[in-house]
Amino acid sequence: MVRRGRLIAIEGGSASGKTTLVRAAARTLGWRPLPEAFDRLDPTPSLEFGSSRELLRLEGVLLAEEVRRYREARRLCARGATVLADTGFLGPLTYTLGLVELGRAPSSVGRTLERSVRSLVRRSALGIPDLTVWLHTSGNERRRRARVDARRHPVALFARHEAVRLVARRALEAAFRAVLPERFLLLRARGRPGDLARRLGELVDATHAPPASRAEGLSLLDRLRSPMGNAAGRASAPTVKKATRPASHPRYDR
Repeated sequence: MVRRGRLIAIEGGSASGKTTLVRAAARTLGWRPLPEAFDRLDPTPSLEFGSSRELLRLEGVLLAEEVRRYREARRLCARGATVLADTGFLGPLTYTLGLVELGRAPSSVGRTLERSVRSLVRRSALGIPDLTVWLHTSGNERRRRARVDARRHPVALFARHEAVRLVARRALEAAFRAVLPERFLLLRARGRPGDLARRLGELVDATHAPPASRAEGLSLLDRLRSPMGNAAGRASAPTVKKATRPASHPRYDR
């Protein structure tokens, strides 16, 4: 009988080094890398949204890819592979809830997306990883990475990503700590990618959480539904702001 593999997700802000770590873990540990949803789409969707309808359409495209990504990950785990996902599968929801919390999208968008995600989780078409690892980097390091790779991390989106990162981390960490503390870990991004991958492997080996269940996914959603916490600069009234699209190779980076 094939031993079931584990599904691990690396979370973190834009330009925190998630993709670099996933690739290093694939080389160093032999884990199966799972690129983030946006990187799997061809053609990539436009980043521009000037209304709640356009934002919902964009997140709907990403959510559909998350479903395909989750199904692929669980299939690989069933064959015995350890799968390392570049971001978890609730990204469209947590990012949108971050925009809502910051006053950059109306709350109706967050509620609509939350209902869609909840329906998918109930049907086991979407779920949470067996283990989520937040990759912690300093603001200076994220800025440096963004400057080095402006194609993947457009300058025009960096401030927005940083604001959402703060809200999303607070929300995810609070939710996991409240209902699924054994499924959330913190990893500081220090050292060379290969060394960091080995530290990740040691961290994962020391954690023995069983495969995540549908009930656990729903419990996490219940917790995320509560206010995500305030952040500096929150607007007094919800508005939808138009994202600036780079001249080429757009990226809705998580």
